[in-house]
Amino acid sequence: MQYIVYDLETTGLDYTKEQPIEIGIIKVDDNGQVEEHDIFVKTKQPLSEDTKRITNITDAMLAAQGIGLAEALEKAFAVLGIGRDGFDNNTIIIGHNILGFDNLFLQRFARELGYSFPLKKNFYDTAGEFRARLLGEKTYVYESKADFHERVLRLENKSVRYNLAAACAHYGIPMNETAHRANVDCRYTLKIFEKQNGLTLLKEDSLFTPAISPSQPIMPTIKNDANGGQGAFNF
Repeated sequence: MQYIVYDLETTGLDYTKEQPIEIGIIKVDDNGQVEEHDIFVKTKQPLSEDTKRITNITDAMLAAQGIGLAEALEKAFAVLGIGRDGFDNNTIIIGHNILGFDNLFLQRFARELGYSFPLKKNFYDTAGEFRARLLGEKTYVYESKADFHERVLRLENKSVRYNLAAACAHYGIPMNETAHRANVDCRYTLKIFEKQNGLTLLKEDSLFTPAISPSQPIMPTIKNDANGGQGAFNF
């Protein structure tokens, strides 16, 4: 089994008009091999002040370190196991509110670039799971985990905060000022997934140290976890 966590930072909220500016991915397999990617994406228009404030990403960073949108997406799809002819069903793709946000961007661009987007059952949304537990929602007999998460995310209950910061606070996961960078948010999401499923995919929190500077992208790395990343997960 492979566990892949991903997160997007984007130019805006409208997936029909906006685009990713950073794609963070962490992949962990049952052999304990960890692979981490951080991809900056060039834009045609300058970033808004709100985007720069929220993400700590600047136009200069994208100009110096970014690649074209199509190239970035093709690299991301390759890591995620998304191909033109199908998807590896031995993979779970994990994210925080991906069913309500990030997936909408990837689905759009997968369609435009001719890729076969995975079925919903291949996704696990930590935000959906967290919100369900806060609201006391239970899975229907006929629901997949992803269908359950999507239904819960659509519930009209604005009194319950289920963003990444709220989830980390609930599960006792310390956060720092680099949150809202895709690579760092992936790390928090992975820890939330572990807490929700009673798994220890990483023996040590090596992905959290040393701290990442907001202006410093992570180059793809591969490393082994002596724990083996073992754990059972049921769709």
